[in-house]
Amino acid sequence: MLPRIIVPLLAAAALIFACSPRTPNSVATARPRSAVEQGVTSHVMVDTTRGEVRFAIEVANDSRKLVELDFPDGRTHDFIVLDDSGREVWRWSAGRMFTQGMQNRLLDAHDAVVYSEKWHPPTKGHYTLVAQLRSNNYPVRQRVEFALQ
Repeated sequence: MLPRIIVPLLAAAALIFACSPRTPNSVATARPRSAVEQGVTSHVMVDTTRGEVRFAIEVANDSRKLVELDFPDGRTHDFIVLDDSGREVWRWSAGRMFTQGMQNRLLDAHDAVVYSEKWHPPTKGHYTLVAQLRSNNYPVRQRVEFALQ
């Protein structure tokens, strides 16, 4: 009788641990609510700990229903870095080619998708990241300030 109880409890504990949020070693994060009434949230992370800068945008479905993200083309996301004066110094999508076909991404209940990229900064200083999810139905555009010492 005891193994019948222990096995499901261990499985539930493993599931809770696996689904719990992880806190990255980041300099700056932003987590504004986007389309909260539909249960879609976003989280932007900037990590400067490895000599290069890593960006990530996580889009999560916090609802109990399936959510479909619709994209107009192959560019699902974009990252733009602005300097102190607001000038664009880097754009992830610059010089890249993307498919012209529309696409979608299904997010199950309490599921998430993460888009991440890296950037090699030319100089130290203060920058602003503009992270975008280019979805037609759940667009996200968030700004995060960060500094490189």
